[in-house]
Amino acid sequence: MKPVSAVSFLALALAACPLPAQPKPPTGNPVQGIHLAEDPHFRLMYENDDIQVYELTVPAHQSTLLDSHGNSSLFVMFDQSTVSVQSPGQAPVQLTLPDGAVRYSAAGVPQTLANDAAQPFHALVIVFLNPRLTARGCSCNGGSADAICECPNSQPLPSVWSKRIGQVELQGVTLAPGATFEDTSTRTTRFLVAITPLDILDSSIHEPKNLKVLLPKGRFHWLSPGPHTIQNLGSQPIRFVSVEFYGTEREDD
Repeated sequence: MKPVSAVSFLALALAACPLPAQPKPPTGNPVQGIHLAEDPHFRLMYENDDIQVYELTVPAHQSTLLDSHGNSSLFVMFDQSTVSVQSPGQAPVQLTLPDGAVRYSAAGVPQTLANDAAQPFHALVIVFLNPRLTARGCSCNGGSADAICECPNSQPLPSVWSKRIGQVELQGVTLAPGATFEDTSTRTTRFLVAITPLDILDSSIHEPKNLKVLLPKGRFHWLSPGPHTIQNLGSQPIRFVSVEFYGTEREDD
């Protein structure tokens, strides 16, 4: 397993709130922090040459270890939470995080995250091992998804949104019962992250052509290249994030 640096939890701040200034590394000997694989709060779920996917769980009133943060990453968060983030030599900053928030984090200074809430903090962390994928960074263009990039004066994410970060295409989708989402992309790496539990029918040109999928909140579902139709089979609205890019094809389980 390749060691991977942790992400900046300061990127989790609500864009609707005033954004604190990016902390500067303390003077003197630099603090290196540790790799994600060394922090028991992070559980590796998947890995290839381009990405690692971690499940992050921080119990109530606990804190992550100091993470060295050397790769750009994407956070998808589940359930509203209150946390405090802190860099060496800096005062902690408390943040309120909404259910389903998505934040991009470029590489930066080491940080810790403390869960101030009475319930566990949950997130899915996608770490981009291949620097070409996000080399152009996260831009502010006045779109509805600028909150992902911590853009000033941006609003919380709407129910439907899209954002491109370098070569990574992101979409936020909300489907009413019976509604469908059409995806005609041919990118080699494509998966859905469940913000709510998913009861869906995945229809494609590949076998099985009609695949029923039950996915708990916080898990992900791979899509093969080619057109897909995702239909909500449940009785409640569902929400998910689509992540796509040209990269290493996933390994079959």
